Amino acid sequence: MQLEFINGPAGKIIEHRRNGAGSRTHVSYRALLASGAFSDLRLWADHQKTVLRDTLKNVDGRIPVEGVLSGTGDTLDIDALDDRLVPGNCSDPSIRVMLIDGPAGIGKTRFIESLAAARADRFLTTRRPLVLHVQSRGRILTFLQDLIAFSLQRLRLTVTFDQLPVLVRHGLVTLAIDGFDELGDPNGYDLAWGQVNELVTQIRGAGTLILAGRETFIGRERVSKQITSLGQHDALEALSLQPPDPDDAKAWLRANHWSQDDIASADALFDRGSYALRPFFLVQLGRPGVSSTIRELAAGHPLAFLIEMMIEREAGKFGGPLDSVLSVEQRRHFVRSLLREIARHMADDQTEAIDEVTIAWLVEIAAPEDLDPESLALLKNRAAVVAFLENDDAPRYRRFAHAQLLNFFLAEVTIDTISSDEVPKFIRRNILGADFLAALSDLVLDAAASDTARVHEFFRAASRTARIYLSVDRGARNLGAMLMTVLPAMNVGSDLRLDGIAVDESLIQGTAPEAVIANAAINQLDVQDADLRGITFEEDCWIGTLIVDETTRVSPSCPVPDRIRRQGVGAGEDSVLEDYEERTDWLDRHGRMQPTAQQDDAGLVPNDLRNDELVMLLERACRNRAYWIPKDKDNDDQFARFVGNPRWFDLLDLLREHDLIREEQLSSKGRTSNFVHIKRRTEILAADPKDTQIQDFYSSLVETIRSHDRRA
Repeated sequence: MQLEFINGPAGKIIEHRRNGAGSRTHVSYRALLASGAFSDLRLWADHQKTVLRDTLKNVDGRIPVEGVLSGTGDTLDIDALDDRLVPGNCSDPSIRVMLIDGPAGIGKTRFIESLAAARADRFLTTRRPLVLHVQSRGRILTFLQDLIAFSLQRLRLTVTFDQLPVLVRHGLVTLAIDGFDELGDPNGYDLAWGQVNELVTQIRGAGTLILAGRETFIGRERVSKQITSLGQHDALEALSLQPPDPDDAKAWLRANHWSQDDIASADALFDRGSYALRPFFLVQLGRPGVSSTIRELAAGHPLAFLIEMMIEREAGKFGGPLDSVLSVEQRRHFVRSLLREIARHMADDQTEAIDEVTIAWLVEIAAPEDLDPESLALLKNRAAVVAFLENDDAPRYRRFAHAQLLNFFLAEVTIDTISSDEVPKFIRRNILGADFLAALSDLVLDAAASDTARVHEFFRAASRTARIYLSVDRGARNLGAMLMTVLPAMNVGSDLRLDGIAVDESLIQGTAPEAVIANAAINQLDVQDADLRGITFEEDCWIGTLIVDETTRVSPSCPVPDRIRRQGVGAGEDSVLEDYEERTDWLDRHGRMQPTAQQDDAGLVPNDLRNDELVMLLERACRNRAYWIPKDKDNDDQFARFVGNPRWFDLLDLLREHDLIREEQLSSKGRTSNFVHIKRRTEILAADPKDTQIQDFYSSLVETIRSHDRRA
């Protein structure tokens, strides 16, 4: 093939084919690249439609996901994002970077896949850039090109990884890197950022790059600092995916055979921020027969409940031959054990997929020892189709249907192995991200309500191992991160001290008990919706980035971090505080400086009452991760801080008066107990004076405290 350029590189191009096969005229170099002689984008679109049709076949009917655009506050769905990402007409070579962030389960991957499918479906009419979806797949990053090559092979294209930047640079393909926050190596994220910098340089022109990851990692400020190759003509935007509104989720469930009574009985699942509002888990709730089991939800976290619900359903699908030799409890145990083994195998191998042969081998480990060969063969067949797993892109490989399922079972494995003084390979070599730590936190907080000894043994064993750990790998840093994460699950009054820990990132959810952290170096600490007033920071403690929201409370000894990243701020507000005075002012207003009665009262609770016992009890109850709290005295140590408090029933009376409480009799531990659920917990903690119901509640709270003090 020979090319003839008419009027220079910017003019028409005549493609002269070999062996007298004729010629073809292309209106531009860009049109030549898109033609069948080079990338053949029409064939690309056809292949992509076929692949994504199978991938997205189970997504039809899901509640749609939308995102909020930083800076403007505009709400974008798939079609609106499609329009926004159309290449502009900037005369200077530039690049557009779109960040898509959100918590686990919000639907980031499906959002990108839906965008790719929409572009492929409409390619012949719109000619908009096709989307190449590149996923981390749980691997330690070696070369970004390897992941790009796998994505191209999945589509069975002749385009190679080294040709792709040319197509992106000319606005023919949009590159979407999904799970960028997972692309760490044993030395952190330097290699990942370095390769993205190189990629940005290669695609500068009319290129568009999408980076997707969790909201605490992917942020405009961090990206603008790390991708130094971005220039003044480049566009950098962030789209934060939002969970469905609780009312929309309930309407969706009603359309999927839930009755109004079912909705009412599951009301506790639909608080803002609940896992039940995230599309994958909402679909699980919408499956036939699930609504009838909802009333069994008692004290515990929704993620744990949702997974128990899925295990229960799976245990009922083994079939008659296996039902006759395995009890329901044995079937439940097998499902859980198998999924734990699969999760550990994936984490040890740093992958998110496992082949069917290995699954069959793991069945032999998880199955009862005395099981006969015929039943074992049936179990192996059943294991390949459990609802927790789905087909991977690679033939005869399986993966978890959702990353947070993997994290949950991996957290279970972690608790048991560390408690046995074993440090598994994935703890020694991987970076434990926020999604795993969130699953660990939810698991230990749920376990603390029923098996306090298990949680305490894990904390003691992890502390013991961290003190004597000498290996030069990530083990000690990961142990430190987990110890901080499980602090809220420990009993009040325990002698808790963390000394000399170094942590990549950690998170604390709920209310931390009294504890001491000394000589600690913490690169990133997520304390959204957390109360750290019980933690004393001693000696030389350093925090790089502190991730907070308006409900966060810190202790007077909290060190000033290098930066504070505020989540949930309004459009146009600065989400990152780096000025020293701004950082100290924020910390002072959120607990570091004790307010005095002489200072101006800025909230619904006067300064002199902010540390009142009833106010502190309210905040602890609202931060509690369990959706149901025992109303009366209970044997659970986890709830003793509530039901054992002499002001507990005063608080319940106040909440009941303002319709901020729901009371139910539920089955728990084989007996029926009285439980309460506090409504609008996030709004109560935020104490917005513009919210009439919350304002009236706090007025009554203040009057109750004043009356109690006068009587005393």
